[in-house]
Amino acid sequence: MKMRNVLIGLSIIGLSFSVNSCNKDDQEKGTVNFEITDAPIDDASVEGAFVTVADVKADGNSVEGFNKTTIDLLAYQRGNTKLLSSSELDASSYSNVTLVLDYDEDADGNSPGCYIEDVEGNKHALTSGSSEITSNHSFMVESEGQSELVFDFDLRKNIQRTQDTTDQYNFVTGTEMENGVRVVNKSETGVVNGNCENSGSNGDKVVVYAYAQGTYDQETETSGQGQSNVMFANAVTSAEVDANGDFEMHYLEEGAYELKYCSYEENSEGKMMLNGQLSVNALGSVNTDNVSVSSSSSVTVDVEITGLLGL
Repeated sequence: MKMRNVLIGLSIIGLSFSVNSCNKDDQEKGTVNFEITDAPIDDASVEGAFVTVADVKADGNSVEGFNKTTIDLLAYQRGNTKLLSSSELDASSYSNVTLVLDYDEDADGNSPGCYIEDVEGNKHALTSGSSEITSNHSFMVESEGQSELVFDFDLRKNIQRTQDTTDQYNFVTGTEMENGVRVVNKSETGVVNGNCENSGSNGDKVVVYAYAQGTYDQETETSGQGQSNVMFANAVTSAEVDANGDFEMHYLEEGAYELKYCSYEENSEGKMMLNGQLSVNALGSVNTDNVSVSSSSSVTVDVEITGLLGL
């Protein structure tokens, strides 16, 4: 009798294990494309900005299907993205996503892993206090669904000039980098584009900054913030105005924004120095202090630059 009870118990345990294993194997999944893009850097001496991504994590767990890759971020601007990984994840809700960088070696095993290449072809190694950049961005993976998450790696916020004559660039601190890399659900974002008349007569470069409406403070944003003195640190994103006066800002989440236009002059070291904020007149129906962005839509904001407000 005792032996029979033991056999029955073992059978129940085996059945339970089998059911649990099947449940695990049958876990519903969805596909997530992890992509990366860049906002421009305010430095004419920079020819390339290379980062080596060693891993991508969702809620602290490495995603499947990712291979270590080295990317020149300057090649992925104006809405262009680089696909990092197309991964299957369990259908569930997630609370954060992490980008893991390798500062030492690139995807081919060469050193350094992250670096700035200047216009003369010199490499300047980039390091920071942390190799992991985590964004508390929540997202949902639907069963058999597909979604796209974009890492917007803002070089302007993440790269700083140093006093070192050899490695003249470095990443900002780990905490500041988390502020300089935002993550968005691609399908939930829109585009702001436009034209600036008279931009060519207002310095060597004009940059447009987008702020969540009501968050811009000129004195704070133009004086430099944090350990690395990051200017316009609270801007959601930015765009350089091209030679034709055109600009584009991509992957803005739904909401109301205000746009700020600033003039820069290039100094003898090739660094762009802020002249000040520009005054503008809207040429269309969109007010630059109230730009409404909706998902999968585009808003055009055309302006005429009328003068320099200063600092």
